Amino acid sequence: MALEKRTKGVAVKDGTSEEFPLLRVENLAVAKETGDFVLRDVSFSVKKAEAFGLLGESSAGKTTLARAVLRVLPEGLQTVAGKIFFDGVEITRLPEEKMGEFWGRKMSYLPQNAGSALNPVFRLRSQLEEVARTRTSDKGEQQALIEKALRQVQLPTESKFLRKYPFQLSGGQQQRFLLAELLLAGPKLLIADEPTSSLDMPLQQEIVGLLQTIRKKFGIALIFISHDLAIMEKLVNRIGVLFEGKLVEVRDARALIENPKHPYTQKLVALHRSFAL
Repeated sequence: MALEKRTKGVAVKDGTSEEFPLLRVENLAVAKETGDFVLRDVSFSVKKAEAFGLLGESSAGKTTLARAVLRVLPEGLQTVAGKIFFDGVEITRLPEEKMGEFWGRKMSYLPQNAGSALNPVFRLRSQLEEVARTRTSDKGEQQALIEKALRQVQLPTESKFLRKYPFQLSGGQQQRFLLAELLLAGPKLLIADEPTSSLDMPLQQEIVGLLQTIRKKFGIALIFISHDLAIMEKLVNRIGVLFEGKLVEVRDARALIENPKHPYTQKLVALHRSFAL
């Protein structure tokens, strides 16, 4: 049997080394209380600072997979098989109090509708300060972190802006503000769940550009969930195709688009090419 020794982030087998992925999902299955499967035998990994795309049509199970990875499945769904490893730690069945060490600080979720994720009764400053306090107790350092996060997403740092409530922001500003709030926590992985689907084309391009810049500059791994292959093509390194709760193809983004193997992937690529004409 191959000898294996573990160092920080590296597995060594028979003289060869390979970096551990930041996230590894093995044979994951999620089912309803009735026993019907929503996800079955899903396996994939995401390296540190990698952009991984999760592609599929509505009802394919993309959001369910994201919530299963985050361990925040809605009532009526449960993980019934498989394992989830994050940064070398198996989190599949960690109790909620232990998962609190991962949520926000290590793993963050950017939903499709940012407005619904922001607290409508607190001003922007209060919401950012709440997150900053998890990083440091020093007021000056908190302010510096807040300003840095806002600049990263190209939002104003002035008091006049921070006194606003979320409903006073445009849809694009809400998305960028929530992204600033998530970045403020300092995560290693950001799961972006259809973050551009409700935005017009210029704003879509703006958000995609921000995600590209943030990932490359700060080394944050990204799982980008979408049904839009045109957007995904510009952003990710690899793509996993989800169809009826199964991951039917996981390949390099360019190779998948140029030569799709699975019939469902072929259908999505053909649709993408028809729109591109």
